[in-house]
Amino acid sequence: MEKPLKEQIASDIKDAMKQKNTRKISVLRMISAEIKNLEIDKQKTATDEDVMRVLSQSAKKHEDSIAQFASGNRPDLVEQEKGELVVIQAYLPAQLTDSELQTLINESVAETKASSSADFGKVMKILMPKIAGRANGQIVSQKLKEKLS
Repeated sequence: MEKPLKEQIASDIKDAMKQKNTRKISVLRMISAEIKNLEIDKQKTATDEDVMRVLSQSAKKHEDSIAQFASGNRPDLVEQEKGELVVIQAYLPAQLTDSELQTLINESVAETKASSSADFGKVMKILMPKIAGRANGQIVSQKLKEKLS
């Protein structure tokens, strides 16, 4: 049986310390702290789903930072953020390809018998759990709007 993601991250922090990989240590400690804060807020142990949500949010923050630093002409910080993003993405599931995403959208539209943009919410309600962190929500929303219009 596979280790829970939270335990895997804790184990990887120890390994990174042994290897003296400072970037990985700092990123994993930050993720670990976010998980701990989530547990304190919820007053229960974080599940793998909760950890995935934290990882996805963190990856999104790093992607936003990369865009901001690139527009601010700070290549040093862009490289740092990209390195941290790589560490985070190692724990996330593989992203869906465009064709896989389109297939899931088509299945969800057929399942809900959606015909117009008024059915957008119904389709998203069924679609998002299937995608769960494997695609950017904005892209999914955009593709679904195109499909329903």
